[in-house]
Amino acid sequence: MPTPKNNIVFFDGECGFCHTSVRKIMQIDHARRIRYAPLQGATATELLSYEFRKKEALSTVIYLDPKNRRFAKSEAFFEILRNTGGCWKLLIVFRVLPLGFRDSIYDAIAKRRHSLISKESCPVPTEDQRSRILP
Repeated sequence: MPTPKNNIVFFDGECGFCHTSVRKIMQIDHARRIRYAPLQGATATELLSYEFRKKEALSTVIYLDPKNRRFAKSEAFFEILRNTGGCWKLLIVFRVLPLGFRDSIYDAIAKRRHSLISKESCPVPTEDQRSRILP
C-alpha cells in the first residue's frame, strides 16, 4: 500500500454525525495537517485493507499517519487531537483511561451516530473544506 503524504482521517461518508465531526476537526486544525477521506471512497480503497472498509466497520473512524500506522476508535480520536494542536490537545489526558473503557464509549456513540445528525442537515462544504477532502 502506498504511504500517504498527509495524516488522513477516514470516516463514514454516509453519516451526518461523521461529516459534522470532520468539519469540527477542520476548524481546529489551523495548520491544515490533516486530510479527510470517506471509507467508501477511492483513497480508502487504495490505502486501507478491506477489513477497515467493509460495511460492519463503517462506524469506526480510522486515522492513518505518514508512517502508515493505523489508529481506530478512541486511539484515532486522540491521535487527531494530538495533531491538531491548540487547547484541544489537553483532552489527551483522558488517554490514561483503559482502552476498553474508551472504546466502549466510542462504540455507544457510533451505534447512535445516524440518529444524532442526519446527513441531509449538513451544510455544503466550503471550497477550503472540499480541498481537504480526498476522493
